[in-house]
Amino acid sequence: MHNLVRYFLIFLVFPQLVQGQADSISKQRQKSFIDKHYVKSYLTDARDIAISPVRWKTGQWIGVTAIVGTTIVLFTQDGNIQKWIQNSRTPVLDQISEHLFEPIGSGLYSLSALGILYGCGFIWKNDRAKITALKGVEAFLLAGIATQIIKHLTHRHRPYQDDPPDPWMWEGPFQGFDYTSFPSGHATTAFAIATVIATSYQETIWVPILCYSLATGAALSRIYDNQHWASDVLIGSAIGFGIGKLVVRNESRLKVLPVSPTGPGISLVYSF
Repeated sequence: MHNLVRYFLIFLVFPQLVQGQADSISKQRQKSFIDKHYVKSYLTDARDIAISPVRWKTGQWIGVTAIVGTTIVLFTQDGNIQKWIQNSRTPVLDQISEHLFEPIGSGLYSLSALGILYGCGFIWKNDRAKITALKGVEAFLLAGIATQIIKHLTHRHRPYQDDPPDPWMWEGPFQGFDYTSFPSGHATTAFAIATVIATSYQETIWVPILCYSLATGAALSRIYDNQHWASDVLIGSAIGFGIGKLVVRNESRLKVLPVSPTGPGISLVYSF
């Protein structure tokens, strides 16, 4: 199964993205390797993630409020959702969840996909593919760090850790390394990478559809596998989406432009 997924990405998906595409991101930044700018972006993007609430506009606050409200509603129904899904499991769905969707959230497929995307970009000399792959790795790591911080501040019990499962069990901050249900790390990282790729190739309609469909499957598999509550998955998916958007947005702020159409030299423009 793992090899089939890799072959699908190598021979069917990514070559279509990097051959004959308008390289819009490389017009903004002509470097596509791990340079000082890329390394520094980990620090600046992490900073922007931490302080992003103070920069949110009205529309963003409305969206965040809607997500928080929906999460609260799901929280009241976590127990019922968990029981219904566990009573609906089948051997076929078990295999799909284990071999297709869980590896997307864990990074086995998603990080492999980014490596393949970078390789295709290198072969076909496509800077957008290489930059997208590098920013996808960054989004994955920052999303993972963000979820770990929240997990260890909340220490929510996972569904399988109590008998019967109790969605109301929260230990609070600094309680060791057990009870790390909230939020779902798999959902966060899956949506972080999906958002980077989907946003970078948003003009190719099937790319966002495919990316978000796979990320949704990875997120839902965590409920199906009894690893997380529904509210864990929703808030994790939202965090991953937000981090992915921020990483791409910050990358697009640095533009490399010619001084003039005919003269030598370049100018750097940073949009605040």
